[in-house]
Amino acid sequence: MDKQSEILEIGCGFGQLLRELKALGYFNLTGIDLSDQAVKHCQVNKIRALKVDLLNYVKQNDKKFDFIIMSHVLEHMEKNEIIDILFSIKDNLLSEKGQLLLIVPNAQSETGAYWRYEDFTHTTIFTSGSLFYVLKASGFKTILFIDPDCLEGLSLSKKIFKSIMLKLYKLNKAFWLRITSTAYHKSSPQIFSYEIKALAS
Repeated sequence: MDKQSEILEIGCGFGQLLRELKALGYFNLTGIDLSDQAVKHCQVNKIRALKVDLLNYVKQNDKKFDFIIMSHVLEHMEKNEIIDILFSIKDNLLSEKGQLLLIVPNAQSETGAYWRYEDFTHTTIFTSGSLFYVLKASGFKTILFIDPDCLEGLSLSKKIFKSIMLKLYKLNKAFWLRITSTAYHKSSPQIFSYEIKALAS
């Protein structure tokens, strides 16, 4: 990604990710959040951040972004609003060749049910199949699930070990699905990591 790319983080919190991007040389960075405290913290750290509701930002903003990040935000939104919100992001905030990076807790993981209820503000939770569906319904044409096994950043030896263990885990899952006469949708990618990362355009 070009260092001059316009980048927006929706639900930027205290700006940890934006600070990392700044350290990597990206400088056209904007964050929005509902928390006064979080926004002030970003501003103190020289990160451009605005306290604004997403829908109001869509209405007021005339700027287009090359890359938009929503990390652990979508699961806090009302289910009947999600597709409209994603559609608004695509049509009003993304540039013509822009991409949306969407990260959500994974309902198919071992802790899926836990994360649905552990955080009282979670209203819904996604599998790869349901996330693919809402992105398609919101007008996105290309959807890529990235780093599904969470191997990014690991050493080669750890990648090999984790890959082997995941194969055994998936074989075990397949065995018990057959024994219990249950199944996953064949069309949905089988992702078992704690979170799902999707890149959409």
